[in-house]
Amino acid sequence: MNREVTQRSVCCCSLLAITVVIGSQGVAKEDQDSYKYYQVDTALISFDASQSLASYRSSGKASGTPGAKLECSTSEIEISIALSLESNHLYADVTTHRRGMTGDDGAKKQRLDLTNLRPTSVDVGADKDGRAYQLNLVPSIQSVQVKARSFQEASDDLYRLKFHSSSVMLNNDKYIGRMLASDAEVFTIEVCGVASLEFSLHHLKGAEPWGQLQDGQIKISNPDGTSIEIGNVTNGTDSHFVSGGPYLVWVRWGEPHQTVEEYRAKLTDFRDQLKSGTATVAGASSTADALAVVDQQLARGPGPWVTGCSARDLPKKEYTGDE
Repeated sequence: MNREVTQRSVCCCSLLAITVVIGSQGVAKEDQDSYKYYQVDTALISFDASQSLASYRSSGKASGTPGAKLECSTSEIEISIALSLESNHLYADVTTHRRGMTGDDGAKKQRLDLTNLRPTSVDVGADKDGRAYQLNLVPSIQSVQVKARSFQEASDDLYRLKFHSSSVMLNNDKYIGRMLASDAEVFTIEVCGVASLEFSLHHLKGAEPWGQLQDGQIKISNPDGTSIEIGNVTNGTDSHFVSGGPYLVWVRWGEPHQTVEEYRAKLTDFRDQLKSGTATVAGASSTADALAVVDQQLARGPGPWVTGCSARDLPKKEYTGDE
């Protein structure tokens, strides 16, 4: 079966003209049912000298795979992005050239290794009016399903949920934080002073039918009158907003792991440790950044607040099997 992926599209606007060619290099066969390939999404953006939010301008987007050559331009600079796969490494050769200059005069070339799939930015240069342009490149791996799968497999995928920095409300009227988790069937959320929740579209053992999913929102209602609503919820690997419903959500509602006072006391103690140097900050964040985050948390109202969330899959023995 010929699995060559070919597509050509053109995106034009006042400052940008991009030609996209999706080629067949870099296709990796997983098995007889599917295959993977590299893809790079590009976007040209700009700010004026103030770099203010109001001055932001998007000048176009395009995508390509190894073998493609993407071309774009500003009023003064021509940009070429050649994508290639060499020795199992994904490269983007970016060339910028100022209009009116011949040969290599005014040309700048650089090779970007995108194999680690980290987003990369290139400073393109500025126009005479001082507007500075930046080219953003976001590499990814795409998977294509070739062989038809059963409807059961497709329906099973819809049990997997995604929470896209979803807002969480308590009792319909109090914002208590956000939930960010995805690609799993079972989720937990901790709300200090309220509850420790575990929920799923699967019928979990020991769970109660206290939740509903409808039009991208989950509402969990305890018979004692307490309710928690979570918005911007999608189903499946491809993030579908499932229409219809409501659909049943099974809930394990437990006691909170912390009271509001305990949570704030823990934050205060951590802030004191940061100031005294007895606590360290993991990752690239500085102590000053960590202190700013803690101070921001403490400056909020008295609570309750979302203090944590997680996602996981459980073995089938944890399900009753009668959704």
